[in-house]
Amino acid sequence: MHSHRHAGPKSIKYNELEKMINQYYEMLQKKRHEHANRFAVNIRKEILLNGCPEDDIIAETSHVPAGTTPNPATSNQTTQLKTPPNINDANGMASGRRLLSKIGGSLPVMRRVEDTLRGKLWRLLLGISNLDANDYKNQIKKKEVPHYYVKIRGDTKRTFLTSEEYNSRVSEERLVRVLNSFVHRYNKPYCQGMDAIAAGLLYVMPELDSFASFSILINSHFPTYFYSDHTRKKDLIGAYAGSFLAWDILKVCDREIFNHLKALPPHTYFFPLVASFQAISQPFTALQRLWDFLFCFGVHLNPVLATAQILVNKKLLLKEAPPHLLQGLLSQRKWMNYRLDARAVIDCAMHLIILLRDSKHKKLWDNIARHSSDFEVAIQIKVEHETGVSYKAITSAHLPDTSAATHNGHSSSNGTTASTAMNGSASKQQPMAKVDIDELNDHDAHDNGNNDNDDEDDDGDHGAEDADDDPPKFKKFKTQSEENFGSLQGAHSLRKLSPDHNDDFSPESDAEIDDEKHNE
Repeated sequence: MHSHRHAGPKSIKYNELEKMINQYYEMLQKKRHEHANRFAVNIRKEILLNGCPEDDIIAETSHVPAGTTPNPATSNQTTQLKTPPNINDANGMASGRRLLSKIGGSLPVMRRVEDTLRGKLWRLLLGISNLDANDYKNQIKKKEVPHYYVKIRGDTKRTFLTSEEYNSRVSEERLVRVLNSFVHRYNKPYCQGMDAIAAGLLYVMPELDSFASFSILINSHFPTYFYSDHTRKKDLIGAYAGSFLAWDILKVCDREIFNHLKALPPHTYFFPLVASFQAISQPFTALQRLWDFLFCFGVHLNPVLATAQILVNKKLLLKEAPPHLLQGLLSQRKWMNYRLDARAVIDCAMHLIILLRDSKHKKLWDNIARHSSDFEVAIQIKVEHETGVSYKAITSAHLPDTSAATHNGHSSSNGTTASTAMNGSASKQQPMAKVDIDELNDHDAHDNGNNDNDDEDDDGDHGAEDADDDPPKFKKFKTQSEENFGSLQGAHSLRKLSPDHNDDFSPESDAEIDDEKHNE
């Protein structure tokens, strides 16, 4: 298996981060967990301050001119599945069968850089340890998932369709394998939006590693977001709660833009952003940097990033009337005109975190922290915002059993990939404790050399957010038998921000807030 080390010379920042990751695993192997935790804190600091170096990805994509397709005979990069052929045309059908035979019929062509430094970083942060290749092969052998497979293919053929970066590295066959296998393995329904999560993982790491990372994200890190029991009440409850929380944060932090957007229901613009984990934001490479932040400090901060995107683009939003925004800057298909400034959004999010941790926002902050994993909290948030009445009669009967879904721990110290894992599971690693943002400062005394310096909704009631843009009709393939799978072969800102740096996001006085509550 090619690793991120096969892409030529690396920058100093790249080598420093890679060294810290390796030292973290070395400390775990020696059972020196306190030292390992210090390295984990320093890694988070490095990512927040400088981001994750992308030398390996740049080295790969620089060999392929924009708008061209690699030649499998002369290149070791991945071949891609493009737009499906017209199945009503005889020649198109023949061509379609040849394309479809690729999906599972043979191993996807190896990429020059299968694993990346960002992939290794994400596995560490998510707690990926054991990679069970035999289990993954068994899921693939089960062929297509009844009912959900058509939905999966309807989404995967359009996943990040306009992103040259993504389509230069990830083939549709890989994405279909991961999603189809997940539904088989955990007996859970496929929900629209899952394809974007899996696609982002496949961009930076091998297929087996992506499957493990995708599984632990859906089952453990944000189980409320893609939960579906085919009832309108509980479907995607976490994503709805997150969109309402983003609205609450906006109300606290900037009354001017809040009042400008007040006529728009929160779910019409916040839901697509929150439910996709910012994936409607482009360009794709900037989206990856937002995920660096979420994986470092917790996916529960997803609503905070959503609000930060609104604040960063405040001047543009104030220039247009709210109804027009839903067809422009706030449209899920044209979000902020595909001009995501990841650095500015993350900086704004850090300011918001300082503000939200104030004691007078204790309930809001607690809801933010728990909405992605606690079903009762997520339901409470949704009901309170829709009816204004507290929802107290809550049971836990709907909670999913994720005991078999959790893959606690981390990737192996030598950066286990799909190729090596095919011969067996990776060695077990010590699970990494959940780190709060405050812990970054708690370990300052131990910082050695690291300065502080997005279609039709299939599973839930989401019609409102798509009202401005009619989704395209899906074309179903002639038979599922033509698409059978084969076996797989192989606090506190780190810049020491203080409240006096927070002038741009200061809320109104408590009296003004109370007056508005009475008016509402």
